[in-house]
Amino acid sequence: MKSVRRFLTRLFNSAARREQEERLKEEIEQHIALQTAENLRAGLSPLEARRQAMLKFGGVEVTKQDYRAERGVLFIENLLGDLRNAGRTITRMPGLAAVIIISLAIGIGVNTTILSWIETILLKPVPGVSGASNFLLVEPRAETGGYVGASWLEYRDLQKQVPSLRDVVASQMVPFNVGETGQTERTHGQLVSGNYFSALGLKPAIGKFIRPEEAERPGTEPVVVISYDYWQTRFRGATEVVGQELRVNDRDLVVIGVTPREFQGTMIPLKFELWVPATMAPALLGETRDLQDRSSRSFSLIGMLRPGATREGAQAEFSAAMAQLARDYPEANAGVGGEILPFWDSPRGPQRLLISGLAILQGVMLLLLLAVCGNTANLMLARGSTRQHEMAVRVALGAGRWRIVSLVLSENMLLALLGASLAAAIAVWGTTALRVAPMIGAFPILFQTRVDELTLAFAMLLGAACGLIFSAAPAIHLARLDPQDGLRSNSNTPPRSRARKVLMGVEVGLAMVVLIAAALFLQSFRSARQTDPRFRPEGVLLAAYDLSGRNPSEASEREFTARLLERLRSLPDVEAAAIATNVPLDLHGIPARPFTVQGRVRTEAGQDRAISNTVTPGYFKVMAIPLLEGNDFAEMRDKVAPAQAIVNEEFVRRYLNGADAIGRRLQTRAGSFTIIGVARDSVYNAFGEPAQPAIYFSYRDRPQVQGEIHLRTRGGNETALTSEARAVLRDLDPMLPLYDVRTFPQHIERNLYLRRIPARMFAVLGPLLLGLAAIGIYAVVSYAVAGRTREIGVRLAFGATSRRVILQIIRENLGAITWGTAIGWALALVISVRAIPKGVVNLPVFIGVPAILLGVATLACWIPARKASRIDPMAALRHE
Repeated sequence: MKSVRRFLTRLFNSAARREQEERLKEEIEQHIALQTAENLRAGLSPLEARRQAMLKFGGVEVTKQDYRAERGVLFIENLLGDLRNAGRTITRMPGLAAVIIISLAIGIGVNTTILSWIETILLKPVPGVSGASNFLLVEPRAETGGYVGASWLEYRDLQKQVPSLRDVVASQMVPFNVGETGQTERTHGQLVSGNYFSALGLKPAIGKFIRPEEAERPGTEPVVVISYDYWQTRFRGATEVVGQELRVNDRDLVVIGVTPREFQGTMIPLKFELWVPATMAPALLGETRDLQDRSSRSFSLIGMLRPGATREGAQAEFSAAMAQLARDYPEANAGVGGEILPFWDSPRGPQRLLISGLAILQGVMLLLLLAVCGNTANLMLARGSTRQHEMAVRVALGAGRWRIVSLVLSENMLLALLGASLAAAIAVWGTTALRVAPMIGAFPILFQTRVDELTLAFAMLLGAACGLIFSAAPAIHLARLDPQDGLRSNSNTPPRSRARKVLMGVEVGLAMVVLIAAALFLQSFRSARQTDPRFRPEGVLLAAYDLSGRNPSEASEREFTARLLERLRSLPDVEAAAIATNVPLDLHGIPARPFTVQGRVRTEAGQDRAISNTVTPGYFKVMAIPLLEGNDFAEMRDKVAPAQAIVNEEFVRRYLNGADAIGRRLQTRAGSFTIIGVARDSVYNAFGEPAQPAIYFSYRDRPQVQGEIHLRTRGGNETALTSEARAVLRDLDPMLPLYDVRTFPQHIERNLYLRRIPARMFAVLGPLLLGLAAIGIYAVVSYAVAGRTREIGVRLAFGATSRRVILQIIRENLGAITWGTAIGWALALVISVRAIPKGVVNLPVFIGVPAILLGVATLACWIPARKASRIDPMAALRHE
């Protein structure tokens, strides 16, 4: 208890420091005055009496330090004093401080932004749901490797047969047509099980959520829950929305509640607006058999482990349950197993791809930050060299080595924390930019990234770590300084410093790795933009429609497609029209399907697979993809021709060894098809991809409920056709909206968005890092040259030419720069060979980047060297 009281007393004394200091000063002066008076009475002169009194008293500053240690908390007082001194020091070097703070802010800010994106996927995969990272994906998987989804009846069975999982919920993504006839709009929603909202632990903003008993019997509860944003935009936030009717797919549903503001559904990053009981599927989707047919696998399942259960145990139970279902229902479940996956490893959506890409980006950005730290350490070490006399005086007056270290550390930590604070603002801007980015397309996408307590703590921790890293070298250098050498030297800078050159080499090496990585990514992105897709996107308008809510027959789907094509082709500005199920270069990609082809015997295990797209006659004309062999598909109403398929060049090379493909039979799960043509290869999923085998099927043989309209215009003004295309679709079906209207170039640009973000980051950070490296080299060489003024003056006085002086200074510093560049280049080469497929080395990048970096470094050395070579030798000698 006494120690606690003593600590509190010391803390109070530290708070009342000013009054304590004044009192201490008065006591010391009084004591010295009394001793001086006694010396005067002893017959000493006034000056000698004062001197003897001071000698008897001892060191005034040492006495003050002892008093502070006894009366207050010395550590806190020293820290506050150091921070005040650091503030004054920083104000005396505004240019250098600004460079350090801004460079640290950018480095830490970029890393914090990327961490917030990773956190969104790993720790907060379902916005608005607490503990969402604990949910697991329950994924049925076919023996071919594809994740096929679950049927409704399968979901009901798994609820009972996997006891390690609690609150297993089911959901199905459904596009709804909302509104009255002729005024409908396409809105994405989910059909959900009755325990959906209770399992997620959500509380409604207003109203209530769907209850388990409301999703027991088909069609019994025509209710809907709407999102917060939908409530605000469509109903202007009116509380009377609960109880109102909403026209969905020609059925009236009663609004019973509103979700929390952040919640957007459980299929990230898709954003949903409506949630309807799954048992309403037959009423809303045209008497679909999703609730009765085990082969209809349209639901996604998630669940959470019970207390004490493990993922391995749940996996074993899930595998056993799927095996039992395969025995009980072989027609629907034969060959179907399953996996339990973490949420971030979802086979649907971009999470898996984003995590790997963001991890690489985070690593590169941490290297960038290390390079910034190396640059800052060099700047502070060079500046610390000019403070040798100051530190020598401090040591001579009684300051210990640790006080010198504390002083340097406080200055650098203050700079680092100022940089981290600015970095937090940059991170807020970066996360907001991604959150509000226009990602609307065929599917509504929203990334809810934000800076929270974890990312703020990460920014501050990075700032503190950076401060410690670039404080080490100058602190050790000044703490080991001999005060006598520091006081005797008239120069503030030592003539040589191996530490500065080592740091300069490390800084340049890290910069080389990051610059090569940035150049490789930018070159890849630029090449992707300039790659010929082998089709002609210019002049093509794209738009989508969806007949899902009508549950049409194959005959009605085929007839609708034929009539739509006829009407579209009759428009005066349309040169050609076609419909396809997929569009190349889309975010979700074009699926690959298994097949067998006549004449090929597969010797290894597994199945042959090829990209599959279903298109109408005229598709190849719209896309400007020539048919190298054979003919186009038969017309939509042709009832005589057999089921047809067209393959591409890579299909023929890979699976037929270049043999004639025309007339061969091709077998898929959908049936048997005759190959009637060979189309030229083109880009399907991504620029720069290797050649992909592809199969085109005909809408005539495989009618689809969804379609992407492709219109090639005569005059090139694609957007002018939008209103005419809407009118055509409205005439055919007043309830059917036309959505996701865009030109093909817009489609490509939109789907390059996720690659454009890191490209822009590298485009900004690469030159910035190059500039920081140049500033660091310039500062180090300038400080070193400033300490050699007398040496340079002597050499010039004895006849050395300015050219020779410049060359020697450049040669001395380029040595460290060159070995740093070489090590960084070799490291980048190894990483590139291992990371890039086939180990292809981009020679222009690996030659150009080192040349640019060495050129900039040489210039940074030449400027201070030239300035030093122009000094007046006599003036330099007089100065010394």
